[in-house]
Amino acid sequence: MDVQVWMASKEVADRLDVHVRTLRNWLDLFVPAKERLKNPQGHYLISEAGFALLKEVKERKDSGNSSLKEIQRQLIDEGRLSEEMLTAEEYASAEETAVALSSGSNLEAGVKEMELAVHETLLKFQQELAQLSSLNNMQSAILQKIADIEEMQESLRLEMRRVTFEMDLMQQRLTRRKERYARHEPRWSLNPFRWFTRSDRAAEQ
Repeated sequence: MDVQVWMASKEVADRLDVHVRTLRNWLDLFVPAKERLKNPQGHYLISEAGFALLKEVKERKDSGNSSLKEIQRQLIDEGRLSEEMLTAEEYASAEETAVALSSGSNLEAGVKEMELAVHETLLKFQQELAQLSSLNNMQSAILQKIADIEEMQESLRLEMRRVTFEMDLMQQRLTRRKERYARHEPRWSLNPFRWFTRSDRAAEQ
């Protein structure tokens, strides 16, 4: 009983001297589903028959100018591939086209959504600018009020200085008047009894 041998896609790519991505494209075109499978990690495993087909494709690709589509048709005509491979490949191509169209529609919807978001952002920015303008006007009014208050405070300080100066001047005048009065105070008493007492004392002497 023959044992089926499976090779990892990385090993097959190295043996064919092609990139792993190129190998994955070739799998859809030339290797039937029964000759390839995926392991739990999502990597392809290829049978010996599948490897033989890929090796043939590599040799024909290197020896001439045939495209992959032409090589696939040649293998189908030779009976080495079934017509189902062509159908499967066309189905995969149609599916890829549908995915591309869907991606394009999603991209267009995403662009429209982005344009709407940008428009909303611009509106918010304009509103914020208007609010800032109002705040600037309010700030100007507040600064003007502060300037008026400072001017009133300065006027009040000047008025207080003037009043203080006049009060000091009045105090000085009052002090000088008291001093003059003290120097020229009458020596005779205004009490008439004291006058007679002094006269009697003078006569007795």
